[in-house]
Amino acid sequence: MKQTKDPGLGTTYDKSVKRMLNEDGSFNIHRIGTVSTFRDFYKYLIDLPTFKFVGFIFLFFVGMNLLFALGYLAIGIDQLSGISKKQYDLVSAFYFSTQTFTTVGYGAIAPKGNGASLLASFEAFFGLISFSMATGLIYGRFSRPSTKIAFSHNVIITPYKDGKAMMFKIVNKRNSILLNCKVNITMSIAHQDRRDGHMARQYYNIPLETDFVRYFPLTWTLVHEIDEQSPLYELNIEQLQSRTSELLILIEAFDETYSQMVLQKHSYADHQWVENVKFKRNFHANESGKIILNIHELSELEAL
Repeated sequence: MKQTKDPGLGTTYDKSVKRMLNEDGSFNIHRIGTVSTFRDFYKYLIDLPTFKFVGFIFLFFVGMNLLFALGYLAIGIDQLSGISKKQYDLVSAFYFSTQTFTTVGYGAIAPKGNGASLLASFEAFFGLISFSMATGLIYGRFSRPSTKIAFSHNVIITPYKDGKAMMFKIVNKRNSILLNCKVNITMSIAHQDRRDGHMARQYYNIPLETDFVRYFPLTWTLVHEIDEQSPLYELNIEQLQSRTSELLILIEAFDETYSQMVLQKHSYADHQWVENVKFKRNFHANESGKIILNIHELSELEAL
């Protein structure tokens, strides 16, 4: 049972750390004092979930037009010709602002004073810049290579050959084919340092029966045989959980859709350890000889 070097997550903490990686692959680290720049905000918007990103764009559009509408009201609504007397001034100014911001310019309402004309000119320029940036963000989100590899909910310890093995399953949820897939697993086990009482983490490389496949169109069960050289040797589920044991998984693959290498991180810890069960097979061949894969059954278990 040979230890490996710290993969970059630290070895000593003053308190117990529940896990290093969250289940979604993000690091369980809250950073204070990071540099806040435009590029950081760009990355934040690129990584934002789709519904939140759409909501941000919508609120930005409404908020900016409302702000400009208030500007037209402050200058004087009389500097906008074509205002309907049947509408509230704020509503008319808002509609004029959206037309100017998007450079649509229907012509029903137009500025006739220097103040309104100057503000409309600035708004048109700001609108062009805003839509250019929004286009860049949308392109960046759709053009960025990413993976959608699903992991089984649990990592299991189950009888295997003449002993036991640790297993979990993965599958590519997209229709694109991943090639030259390689899996690297590091195990983290915590223990209390007798000298100062701090929690120390030890890291181990977890060898797999197969850590590389040329093609990845089906599910892939990753198997680590537990022998005397394994860090899991003679450890039960309760011991693994009490020592906040964690599997840190990194997958590298070539995505033929993007013609680029893609990466995905994942972690197993705490309640995700299960023993004395096995995974159900989630693919079969039909009568015509075609393989049927049910991704929804990836995590289904059955008793031994």
